[in-house]
Formats: sequence, structure tokens, C-alpha cells
Amino acid sequence: MRLAVSPTTPGIPAPDLVSVCAAAEAMGYDAAWLAEVAGPEAFSLAGAVARSTSTMDVGVAVVAATTRTPALLAMGAGTVSQLLEGRAFSLGIGSSSQVIVESWHGAGFSPPLQRVRESVEATRAALGGNDYAGEHSATSRFRLATPPSGPVRLVVGALGPRMLRLAGAVGDGVCLNLMPPEAVERQLAEVRRGADDVGRELPDDFEVMGRFHIALGPPDRGREVIRSAFGPYFAQPVYNRFLSWLGWEQEAARIAEGFARGDRGAVAGALHDGIVDGVALVGEPARVRERLAEYAAAGVGVAALNVIAPDASGVLDGLEALAP
Repeated sequence: MRLAVSPTTPGIPAPDLVSVCAAAEAMGYDAAWLAEVAGPEAFSLAGAVARSTSTMDVGVAVVAATTRTPALLAMGAGTVSQLLEGRAFSLGIGSSSQVIVESWHGAGFSPPLQRVRESVEATRAALGGNDYAGEHSATSRFRLATPPSGPVRLVVGALGPRMLRLAGAVGDGVCLNLMPPEAVERQLAEVRRGADDVGRELPDDFEVMGRFHIALGPPDRGREVIRSAFGPYFAQPVYNRFLSWLGWEQEAARIAEGFARGDRGAVAGALHDGIVDGVALVGEPARVRERLAEYAAAGVGVAALNVIAPDASGVLDGLEALAP
């Protein structure tokens, strides 16, 4: 399993994130997978990382399917690819959440499965100079003036079975997130099912990437960090349904009910140690390495590490402790 860095701690500014990626390259990390929420914009940051590194591949995991047009996604991917000068760029596209898409961006969210499919297909068409007409995404007579200079992979961000099957049907890879290792086999079975449904044989370079959220140090303290950071995530419908699919139906219901009441304590309380230890990597470096080995055995090919720390220095300390 290849190790990558995925520095996404809220509040760390873009210049520090670029420095983290450059330092991670020197530590032996193979790639940088950048995320987009409400901090640095993904393509700007990816371009800066591209110019500050020399061997790393770069990926984005993930951007929302509906906050950019297919032509703009192709332009962003082409620009980063040119800055990488032959290295691979992976563009992850997912549904994101209703709050981010509808409230923050004023864009359309439903139906998420069809929107992600059309965004991937239309972006691939735009990269190839082809037209595409879907119900929610379209591009016509668009041609990139300066094409990518290296491989561009379109990867689907997926949690549950329907989106996983979509990744198998149309993606060059799949981005997994917040899953326990025992769920990976089920997830990859859905990916293969999606490929089979359309008569597709997954290519040898189909990439299975997992983002891993890491709190190093005493486990009890790390669990509280994860509860605080991800409790609100699991209150959102997409993630809440995923938690139920993983087998924690009652806990998912309590999280949703607590969040609806504005009771953050109830949300955190429903995330018991079993859930936290399942969806995040908590503890000392040796234990985190053991967990990563479990994911590798389950079929994850690239582990993108998000070390949660108060500042860039703390992130770097964690990455050094886990370096290849």
C-alpha cells in the first residue's frame, strides 16, 4: 500500500499546507491528496503543491459534482496536470452534502447519484474535446486550449452501495472515507458489481484510495478529537445513512435526533468508542501502523493520511512518525 498525505486540518492556511506536502515528499510519501470543504480552494492548492514538489502525484478527494461546470473541472484538471509536468493528477468527484452544496453554494444536490455520474462523464468528455448532453450536466463545442501534460484520472468519491457501484461503472478509481477495515471488502464488492453491470472489466490501474483521519497519542484523548470533528458529519443524511449501512443503525438514529435538537453532546455521545475506533485511526504510531496494514490487506491501495493536529508543525510530527 502506498502512503500519501492528505492535510486537511481546518484553520491551517494554504502556504502551510503546501509546506507540509513538500516536507512529506522528502519523508517518502508518494502523493498528496487534497480535500475541499471551506478552506483553501482545491485546484489552487493543488497547483501550488505541484510546483513545490518534484516526485509526488497529486489528487483531490473530492470536489462536489455540481459546484463547477464540466468545462471548468476540465480546465482545473488540465492546469494542475501541466504544472505537474507529467506526473499523475487524480480528480475525485463526489456528491458532497446537502449543506455544502445547497446552503453554501446555492447549487443542486438531488438526485446525487445521477449528478455525480453526469459530472464524471461530462468532465471526461470535456477533457477529450467531446460534447456531452445530460439532464444535469452538459458541455458543447468546448476544447481545452492547452491539454493535460500527464495522466488525469477521474475518481468517484463513494460511501454506500449505489455510489460504489457507480465508481465501478464510470470511475478510474474510488475514494473511500470513514470506513472500518472490515467494510472495505463489502465496498469493493459493490465496485466490482457496478463494473459487471455495465460489462466493464476494471483496469489494472483502477485506484482504491482511502482517506484516514488520525489522532495520535493517548487513545481517550484522540477519540474526543474525532468525536468533536466528525460528529456533525455523521448527522448529515449522506453520512448518517452510511453509518447505518455499516451496522450502527441505532447510533445513527441517535446522532440524527441529537443534531436536530441542537444537542451536540448527544451527537458526540452516540459516537461510542467502537465507532470512533472503526472510522478513524487513534492511538500511538505503532497501533496506527497496525490498522493501516489491516486496510492494505482488505484492498486499499493508497492510504491518504490526515493527521489531525493544532498546527502544521503538529501535522508534520505525525507524518514523520508514520512515514514510509
